[in-house]
Amino acid sequence: MNKKLLALALGLSAVLLSACGTTPSAKLYRLSADADQGHRVASDKRHIEITAVRIPALWDRPQIVLSKSANEVTLSEFNRWAEPLKSDIPRIVARNLSQILDNPMIWLREDFAGAKPDVRVLISIQQLDAVAGERLRLEATWLIRAGDGSASRVGNVAISEPLADASHEAVVKATSRVLLGLSQAVAKALQEPLER
Repeated sequence: MNKKLLALALGLSAVLLSACGTTPSAKLYRLSADADQGHRVASDKRHIEITAVRIPALWDRPQIVLSKSANEVTLSEFNRWAEPLKSDIPRIVARNLSQILDNPMIWLREDFAGAKPDVRVLISIQQLDAVAGERLRLEATWLIRAGDGSASRVGNVAISEPLADASHEAVVKATSRVLLGLSQAVAKALQEPLER
């Protein structure tokens, strides 16, 4: 009888240990370019180069970042970006701008190095802050410069989007929405005259 109990205990221990050794798989998320014809503000046929879209170093990582307080953040090892944000965000902004301005001639500098654009755009995102279950906030500035450097314009925007719930998917969707808002603000600024 003791042998049966010992064998049963060893078998149960082996099952429990194998269950403890199982690591949950990571969920991967992608941003989306949400602009469509309903967001169109103009038809701008200039050649426009996005020289860069800089993002905060805190978000330049595979893990999705959530703020718990003004001084504490959490990184989710099992909820990650499918692509590096430092390359995905510029592509999302370029695709949004292409739709908003009805212009297929918007590209990233890295894609067509040496091309001669009519206008160059540099965007710097100073803040991306997601508070689970509350809101996502983006603050950004931009510099729009004539291709020959003769004139320019600067601008900025602050956008806050509510989060539907405390899930990581809600953060991803809100991030796509604030990038659309940023793209719309830049598109509007592109329609204003540059200053010499």
